[in-house]
Amino acid sequence: MRLRAARALIAGAFVGPVVIDVAGGRIARIRPATGEEPVDHDLTDGVLSAGMLDLQVNGSFGVDVAAADEAGWRTLLTGLARHGVTGVEPTVITAPLPDTVDALERIGRARDVFSDEPVARVLGAHLEGPFLSPARKGAHRAEHMLAPESAHLDALLARPAARAALRTVTLAPELPGALDAIRRLSGEGYVVAVGHSDATAAEVHAAGDAGATMTTHVFNAQRPLKPREPGVPGAVLTDDRFFVGTIVDGRHLDPSVVSLVLATAGRRTVGVTDAIVTAGLDAGTWLDFGGEPVANDPHGLGRRPDGTIAGAGIVLDEGVRRMIAAGLDAAAVLSACTENAARSLGRTDIGHVAEGAVADLVHWDAAWHPSQVWIAGRALSPVAR
Repeated sequence: MRLRAARALIAGAFVGPVVIDVAGGRIARIRPATGEEPVDHDLTDGVLSAGMLDLQVNGSFGVDVAAADEAGWRTLLTGLARHGVTGVEPTVITAPLPDTVDALERIGRARDVFSDEPVARVLGAHLEGPFLSPARKGAHRAEHMLAPESAHLDALLARPAARAALRTVTLAPELPGALDAIRRLSGEGYVVAVGHSDATAAEVHAAGDAGATMTTHVFNAQRPLKPREPGVPGAVLTDDRFFVGTIVDGRHLDPSVVSLVLATAGRRTVGVTDAIVTAGLDAGTWLDFGGEPVANDPHGLGRRPDGTIAGAGIVLDEGVRRMIAAGLDAAAVLSACTENAARSLGRTDIGHVAEGAVADLVHWDAAWHPSQVWIAGRALSPVAR
């Protein structure tokens, strides 16, 4: 397959026109376009980017990743891909530890079952709990939270299938045993993220010393930034060892705050949704999430019956549109959802329009809707508008 794109996001900037040759599901060659090349797809408007990677998805389209069966996974992964999300970290929130281990194994099975299909790739599970601070619990259930001590880590990692499915662990670094847990987890190749944390800036920097490299939804459910105590946001924004997970739904954070994160963290900014089971559904559709009811409000924000924010009710392409509509730089926003996310996982084979990378690609129209999606070079119809 050969594409000619008027503009493409490459290495954080829009360039073009370019011609991209795809062979064997990968990008074989990128070169300047002359306009005379025979091509299969001539993308004369819009922007071509790598497929987006959403590293915090609890569910979408009525599917909860913690309990999904094969049909549910197909609905979720196909739906995400049609919205331009070609890679996902299914995220499991705080639950009894045996239930968490079971959920990790199901995620691993889904990764294997759908690995060769033109759907969003399962990049590994994101465990958001139970090693969190009750003081910053958000929508999580404090009665199931645990200290990240050795016995609990042993139980989490005892079953090979669960261990193999896991990719990222969010924890609160101020908890007893947390620094040893970070050393162990990062030493075994997992990404450790600071989140749902009441840590001081000094405690966050200590987590970085121990091997933590990520932040879960900066500014949300964490000790806030203050003039004489930078808290979690101040620490991760100024510590180059941390990528900064940032919810881009325009509701968890005002777009001006997202702009501040981009200006401060730059290419360490990772755009996520924190989408939950109600993402992509109409407002007022009540479903179970984490053992309690949740529904989207009129702004696409998932809330508990008491108004507590439980997560986002949108898919990542909507976040891109909201941020660009608010005046944020389009290349920076798209990079946060593609290239930066890939680098936070140590991946160069996805999330990039680069020679040798997998040909997971999205063509965005002038209104920033995906008009065509390719998974490893195979075309997938985008969501109808």
